[in-house]
Amino acid sequence: MTAIPSPESIRDALSRHILHDIPALPGRTNHLHAGVLVPLRWDADQLTCIVTQRTSHLREHAGEVVFPGGKPDPEDRDLVDTAMREAREELGIEDADPLGVLSAMPLFTSDYRLVPTVARLSSRPLVPAADEVARVFEVDLMALLQAPEMSGIPWPQFAGQPPSPIFELPQAVMYGATAHTFLELLQVVAQVAGLPMPAWELTTWGWDFSVNRPMRLGVVV
Repeated sequence: MTAIPSPESIRDALSRHILHDIPALPGRTNHLHAGVLVPLRWDADQLTCIVTQRTSHLREHAGEVVFPGGKPDPEDRDLVDTAMREAREELGIEDADPLGVLSAMPLFTSDYRLVPTVARLSSRPLVPAADEVARVFEVDLMALLQAPEMSGIPWPQFAGQPPSPIFELPQAVMYGATAHTFLELLQVVAQVAGLPMPAWELTTWGWDFSVNRPMRLGVVV
């Protein structure tokens, strides 16, 4: 059984991690920044990452799987402070210990970029805000890394580039900028754990540009 990387080994890896300078996506400027928290939890035999599904009535990104986060408020010192505040408001997180940052990730559906801060959480129960959070998922990182394949959608406009990742959750799917940030996290954890990344599996997913969502076997999710 592969040993689970420690918080300090993740902190060290993030301090040495080379951040990608990702250009704006076609038709976007992606000049605005939103701070998001990438929360990790350790227990005796699991390393999990927390993501949420937004409620269906929200004006922006309704029903999508996301990291807690949002636009900076005037009182925020920086985007790490923004991420910590938003995680507190959305999930009641009071004890996040920042470990490092991942690459700023442009959104396909707006001019924002996600600026992710990876943080360690305690085992304290989460308190989801009912008006914003429909469901909370704790995704087992080591289980994903030891799977034979992971799903991705080829980019029709970027021939030769790696696919856009898709992560299936119970009755939901993570895609877009959140999935790209999650993939970068997996790559960091894989390096620390001495594991190869799973191979790409490209046959079951496509993209429906009419609704800007992935589709599987002709069904939009």
